Amino acid sequence: MAPGATTGDTASVLAVSWGKGDPHKDAITLVFVDEAGRMREHTKIDNLFDTEMVDEFIDLVKRRRPQVIVIGGFSVATLKLMNLVKKNIHGSNSQQDGLNGWGQPEATNGQTFDIPVTYVHDDVARMYQHSKRAEVEFSALSPTAKYCVGLARYIQSPLNEYAALGADITAIAFEEEDQYLVS
Repeated sequence: MAPGATTGDTASVLAVSWGKGDPHKDAITLVFVDEAGRMREHTKIDNLFDTEMVDEFIDLVKRRRPQVIVIGGFSVATLKLMNLVKKNIHGSNSQQDGLNGWGQPEATNGQTFDIPVTYVHDDVARMYQHSKRAEVEFSALSPTAKYCVGLARYIQSPLNEYAALGADITAIAFEEEDQYLVS
């Protein structure tokens, strides 16, 4: 069960990724998935430094009210994205004369939200983004947006997402001593 959900409920999720994490090339992809696992909204923003971009991010959070925000990506730069999202959701804790840790001006929106921000294992989401299932469901989305859908659905129900892999589940390595248990 996702953080922030109550017993018997599935959480609504905002999945956030900037793919490989090059802030000069990769846009930040935002995908909102409702409690039933349906993608309801997706958008891209250039960064979380500029006030206009932060306002768009905060507007999405206000409108959709996700119960959890999940962060994913393909490099260690994902940690920077996690810190930016937390700063904009939970408030700034930087004391560097209005500059964030990367020398950019602080985005101050004056609002905070009590929404958990977390990582999840992304092996299932990485497989989902290139699967036939993703292509059938979301042919118009970018691979990073499909990856975000996979992250959101995984945090909602890991078991369902593993089961939905079908024959592709054999591509996931479990702990080595137990790997022989998967046929």
